[in-house]
Amino acid sequence: MENNKYLSVGALTKYLKYKFDQDPYLTRVFLKGELSNVKRHTSGHIFFAIKDEQSVVRAIMFSRNTGSLNFKPEEGQSVLIEGRVSVFESSGQYQIYVEKMEMDGIGLLFEKLAQDKRQLAEKGYFDVRHKKALPRYPRTITIISSETGAAVRDMITTLERRYPLVSVTVINTLMQGPKSQQAVIDNLSYADQQQNDIIILARGGGSIEDLWTFNEKNVALKIFDMSTPVITGIGHETDTTLVDFIADVRAATPTAAAEMAVPDQQDILERLRQSENLVSRRIFQKLDVARNRLDTLGTYYKLKNPELLYDQQVEKLVNLKDSLDDGIYDVIKDSSYRLSSMKESIKYNTPAPEIRRSTEMLMDRRNGLDRAMRIKTIDAKKMLTRMIESLNTLSPTNVLLRGYSFTTHNGKLVKDSRQLEVGDEVHSTFAEGNIVSKVTEVNHDGRN
Repeated sequence: MENNKYLSVGALTKYLKYKFDQDPYLTRVFLKGELSNVKRHTSGHIFFAIKDEQSVVRAIMFSRNTGSLNFKPEEGQSVLIEGRVSVFESSGQYQIYVEKMEMDGIGLLFEKLAQDKRQLAEKGYFDVRHKKALPRYPRTITIISSETGAAVRDMITTLERRYPLVSVTVINTLMQGPKSQQAVIDNLSYADQQQNDIIILARGGGSIEDLWTFNEKNVALKIFDMSTPVITGIGHETDTTLVDFIADVRAATPTAAAEMAVPDQQDILERLRQSENLVSRRIFQKLDVARNRLDTLGTYYKLKNPELLYDQQVEKLVNLKDSLDDGIYDVIKDSSYRLSSMKESIKYNTPAPEIRRSTEMLMDRRNGLDRAMRIKTIDAKKMLTRMIESLNTLSPTNVLLRGYSFTTHNGKLVKDSRQLEVGDEVHSTFAEGNIVSKVTEVNHDGRN
């Protein structure tokens, strides 16, 4: 067998490389795919693979070409590349030598979104301190969405079921496409001017391209500048857009946004029932305290012996009267003495001016005594009147006159329903007259 017809592996590889390098269709290729196994060498070269659903191709971008990149290549990015195809002789594998690389359409959008998100976060637009609180019981809610979508019907149904008191307005809005961005901004401005309690910005699920209006920076900044609280419910639970980070509240879905906007009427009714029970318990507690206090006052020893309330005051009044009489007597006695002295003075030719001064002094003292007597008498009468009024207020007779009565059984005062049984005969005393009755029902809980 002749050996000269067999090629070495190296010779075959060189031949294939020559063919690749000479083929005009392989010296300039344009590929679209997803980056995989991205590795940046210390020399600046980037090694990676580009793949789609069917195949994977190895690729390399030398450092002399990486300076033209306007993004950082990362795993999973969709890219457009331009380069040549050749064979790497050491491994015998063909690979692409990339000269230019840029983000694919949606990839560019994601890169811009990432930049916008970083800028807004650095400026504090996502901070909690900027979030407006939702009113607990909103009166008006405006929904900005496409009125033909199922999401709007679900939100309206949820709001009516949970809180039928709220008034709901729907602003039909273009939610995707080239003109949707301005449409959403305009309707947000209009809704903000209507002094709504809450605005819900929502749309149903869709592809990332369908939802991209809500990743636009201008839309997010409009929401930030609004004075009305905004709830966003964009797409499905896994979808998160730029406006969700800026909104006052982010809901996973449009229906969830409606649930967050209003309270549940069943919860409100339950809280009202609990409050009613609490108030009732407190009222009965206060009544029990008042009833016990009344019972205690009813057994107060001074009420059983009313004279004890005014005995000491009467005695004090008598003492005051005696003191007043003594004072009057002393004044009269002193006046008599002065009159006698005046007569003696006159008898022994006392000068007229001296007599006048003595007379004036006597009259002044008499007038002062009269005023003191009137004041003491008036004060004593007022004190006695107050005591009598207090006594009348506490008088059992007056209590009966106000419509109350007291009941006895077998000669004993009835203070508790537990003292009686069905069939017992009781006596009830009123302000005027009394009755005898028979017990037909006994309740121990203090209620009718």
